[in-house]
Amino acid sequence: MKNRIKRAKKIKISITDKEKHINIPAIPFCIINFLIDLGFGIGAIAVKFMKDMDEDLKEALNLIDKRDIKLLINELKKYGPFDLVNISEGNRTRVRISIL
Repeated sequence: MKNRIKRAKKIKISITDKEKHINIPAIPFCIINFLIDLGFGIGAIAVKFMKDMDEDLKEALNLIDKRDIKLLINELKKYGPFDLVNISEGNRTRVRISIL
């Protein structure tokens, strides 16, 4: 019998510095997908009405594809819970992005 890997469902971000602690609670991937759709929809409308947009920004927006981002999220979900980023500098600074 194969052991099936439990699919990941959320992403959690925690940043700790000497004086500040930022803890973003676990966000379900379905909400992240909704925000991606919303952001690309609003972005497309905003680009149409902006007259003085930086050329580098226009090029960057044209290179980003919503399908690629969603594909990346689906791949992250396949591998189950793990730490995507876990960086410490010294004993007080830490950045941790966990897939739950």
